[in-house]
Amino acid sequence: MTPEYNHGIPGVLKNALDWASRPFGKSVLTNKPTLAITISPAFTGGVRAQAQLNETLLSIPALVLGGPQVVIANIGSKIRDGVLVDQDSLSFALAALQRMVGRVSSLRLIA
Repeated sequence: MTPEYNHGIPGVLKNALDWASRPFGKSVLTNKPTLAITISPAFTGGVRAQAQLNETLLSIPALVLGGPQVVIANIGSKIRDGVLVDQDSLSFALAALQRMVGRVSSLRLIA
């Protein structure tokens, strides 16, 4: 999960992914299933950060989970005491996580 800063992912996350992508061709993320979830106080929900994150993951190359992209807009009104309380957003994110578990299971990465 990542916030969106200035239309992209935070520099710390980008740097961590760059380090994890080395050495070239031997990244620990190569062929690993990944799921991006972005949040933003803006109405866009972090779609630009998600696009940048997915582009970076594809270049590693990690396996980016297909399907609806999980972006949660107006996050400030959906969190109470540090907990996501908006049921529509929560259900949407949980459905993506269930797809991810199914993907990982199909790859026999978990029992």
